[in-house]
Amino acid sequence: MGIDESVMHRGHKSEQIPFDVFYRREWDGAVRLAHLLTGVDAVAEDLAQEAFGRMAPRWPTVDNGPGYLRTTLVNVCRSWHRGHQREEARMRAAAAGVDEQVPLGADDLLDAVDALPFRQRAVLVLRYYHDLSEHEIAAALGCRRGTVKSLASRGLDQLRKVIER
Repeated sequence: MGIDESVMHRGHKSEQIPFDVFYRREWDGAVRLAHLLTGVDAVAEDLAQEAFGRMAPRWPTVDNGPGYLRTTLVNVCRSWHRGHQREEARMRAAAAGVDEQVPLGADDLLDAVDALPFRQRAVLVLRYYHDLSEHEIAAALGCRRGTVKSLASRGLDQLRKVIER
């Protein structure tokens, strides 16, 4: 008997599915989110793994697996940004001749998003890439809805300046 996929994504009690099933299902999305928040593929995988590692011991008590993972991943990425490891990773990649940019054809816009302060970037990624509500974003970032609105407004203003150039 297979797992009802709609139950998993609605965020019901995590005990309804084994952690390894959740891990396999959510891995790609977690890496994509971490990449969007950090801009570096190799770091994104490490941070996604760290988020799952932090989540595993708490799995039996988690009510909303995807939401808990998203919040944990945002916090892990925030910590990584604070440590200034992002620039070091890019310099090492450039020295090794590795291209860390996503070949999407919208490099200028991606660079502009990448240059935003972490919280502005996180709000925009969670809103426009993950299609989360202000309430869900506020929960993931641990702030108020008004803060989410303000961060989104400032982030979009910065992106408009880049686009208008």
